Amino acid sequence: MEKFYDEIVIGGQPVKMELTEVPIDKIELDHDNPRIRYRLQLQQDGKELEDVILAMPEVRKLRADIEKNGGLRERPILQMNGNGTYKALEGNCRVVCVESLNKKKPSDPRWKKVPARIIPKDVDPKSVAILLSDMHIAGKIQWKAHEKAGQVYHMHHTLGMRIEDIAIYLRASKSTVQRLLDAYRLMVEKFLTIDEGKFAGKGEGKWSFFDELYRSKELRDELKKNPEFSDDFCRWVGSERLPDGADVRKLPGILKHPDARKKFEKGAPLPEVTKMVEAAEPEQGSDFFKMLAKMRDELTNAAQVKEILRIRTDKVARERLVETYEALVDFMLLADVEPPAPHDKPKAAA
Repeated sequence: MEKFYDEIVIGGQPVKMELTEVPIDKIELDHDNPRIRYRLQLQQDGKELEDVILAMPEVRKLRADIEKNGGLRERPILQMNGNGTYKALEGNCRVVCVESLNKKKPSDPRWKKVPARIIPKDVDPKSVAILLSDMHIAGKIQWKAHEKAGQVYHMHHTLGMRIEDIAIYLRASKSTVQRLLDAYRLMVEKFLTIDEGKFAGKGEGKWSFFDELYRSKELRDELKKNPEFSDDFCRWVGSERLPDGADVRKLPGILKHPDARKKFEKGAPLPEVTKMVEAAEPEQGSDFFKMLAKMRDELTNAAQVKEILRIRTDKVARERLVETYEALVDFMLLADVEPPAPHDKPKAAA
C-alpha cells in the first residue's frame, strides 16, 4: 500500500510525517504535554489522566463536536514508543475524546482508529517543543495563557533551552519570555508547595495573579529587594486576601503607603487598606485623578518645549489651551474650590 507523507521544517531540518490511521488502543497520552501538565499538577489526586482531561470543560465541548462531526478534523501528531505503541505529542485532548467515544459506542468503527501524523522516532524533545510552540503559541491554534507559560518553563527548565532561542521560536521578545518563565516558576515551585502544599489544590485559575505580579515593575523590584515578599504574595493569593487577579495592580500603591502596608501585612482586608491609599493618593482609585496627574506631569515636563513654542505662534493651539483652562476653572468652582492666583495653593470657596 502506498504511503503518504506531510513534510515540515523544524529548526532548519526537514521532517517527514507519515499520514496513517492508528488503533486507539495503541496510543498513549503524553504526561509532559503543556496542555495537560498544569492540570495534572493540580487535579490528578490518583485519577487516571484520561479522566483529568475529560473533566476539562473545553474537552467536553470538543468531544461533543467530534461526535457530531463523525470524526476528527485535525490529525494528532504521534511518535512511536518502540514497543508497538505511539505517544500523542500533540492532540492529547482529541485522542481522549475518541477513546471516550469508543467506550461509549464500542461497535462503531469510526472510533476504533485515529487518523494521525507520525513523526519519526529520532526527532528529539527539543524539536518537538519547537513544533508545539510554533503551532500553539506563535501559530493560529492558541493555547491558554498559563499553557503557553508552562511550555516556556518546560523548554527552559526541562530541555535547557536558552531564553534567546525560546524567544525566536515563540516570536516574542526576550523580556516577555523571561516574564512568563519567572511567573510560572513562582507559581509551580513556590505557590503549589509553600506551607507543605497548603494551596496545592487552589491553583486552578491563579495564573493571572502571577502574571500580573511580574508585569509590574514596582512589584518586580520588591521581589528583588525583599526575599520574603514572594512567600507573602503566595499566601495572600492562596488565602484569597487578593480576591481577583486584577487586585494585584493595587499592591504597588499599598506597598508605597507605610501605614496601609503595615495594616495589610497584619491581615486587614484589601478594601480597608485600599481606602487608606486612595485617601492619600486619589489617583489610585480614580481615572479622573489619574488623568489630572498625567496632565500635571506633562505640563511640568521640560520636554514640552516644542508644544510651548507652538502655542506661542499657533492661534488654534492657543484657543485649545484656553478652552481647557476655562473648563478646569468651571470644574473647580463646581467642586467649591477657588481657583488660586499663580503659585498660591487652592482654597475652599466660602
